[in-house]
Amino acid sequence: MFDSSDLLEKAPRRRFERILFSRCRAGEPFALMLVDLDGFKNVSARFGANVTDLILFEVGSRLRKKLEAGDLVTRSGDQQFAVFVRGIDEMDSANQLAKELIERLQSPVTVRGTRFRLDASIGISLGPKRSGEWRLLLKDTDRAAHEAKTKGRGRISISFAVPELDD
Repeated sequence: MFDSSDLLEKAPRRRFERILFSRCRAGEPFALMLVDLDGFKNVSARFGANVTDLILFEVGSRLRKKLEAGDLVTRSGDQQFAVFVRGIDEMDSANQLAKELIERLQSPVTVRGTRFRLDASIGISLGPKRSGEWRLLLKDTDRAAHEAKTKGRGRISISFAVPELDD
């Protein structure tokens, strides 16, 4: 899921994984979301890396503005962001936040005189899992994101894997 080919993204991804591991171990509730931009490969192919980088910067900024201190957003793929949100322990709350994130992203982005209307699909899982199973949580969330994408643009899918705590 996390492509490590981009050296600029390795450090934030490792930090993200360390935070995810420690939160799973601590047993604190959180939501993990994968925000996947719908149809973005076409934008990338047509307008190139310079334009898409500016759009992705704006997407990251919009996601961060909706979150609180201590939450985290990082790129997790060419057109995907991983979002870690503390204190969410109910799917209804996670689903509502995901809807708000999609709405925030749907506001047009103008780059070099061209307006882009973005849409996103979001996969969600709730933590914590057992500390050794944080990678399973990533897989559950990735599976939910894939399911959301297959349903169509601007969809949300939730992984219903039951969060577990260490005994």
